[in-house]
Amino acid sequence: MNLDDDDTVDDLPARPRRAIPAADRELLELAARAFGAMDVEDIDGEEWVNLHFANDTTAFHWNPLVHGDDALALSIRLELDVLHRVVGGRRVEVLPAGMGAIVEPYNGDPYAATRRAITRAAAEIAKVNA
Repeated sequence: MNLDDDDTVDDLPARPRRAIPAADRELLELAARAFGAMDVEDIDGEEWVNLHFANDTTAFHWNPLVHGDDALALSIRLELDVLHRVVGGRRVEVLPAGMGAIVEPYNGDPYAATRRAITRAAAEIAKVNA
């Protein structure tokens, strides 16, 4: 693509919009509750949500299934032990305090598996604390 001097940002093609699948949306909602969010704002057609907290702050563009920094913040706040295993099959194990391990096997992307395991563990914590 060649931009002329007359072109503007508005003329650039937009990235394709992808909504969060329903199962992942529920997982995000629960993980957000465990993270301390009071309200989860769904952004139509986007792969992320906004979190609203009791102290009137907002976390924008939050999705620990996609963004490693969100998953890391989640694991730190919830004090999760994250282990990577290769003996007996490649998998990520996340150990929430006082709960059984959340296991996410993978053959491809270990980063995506780690983010998903952390998010699943947070969702389980939210279910227990509900």
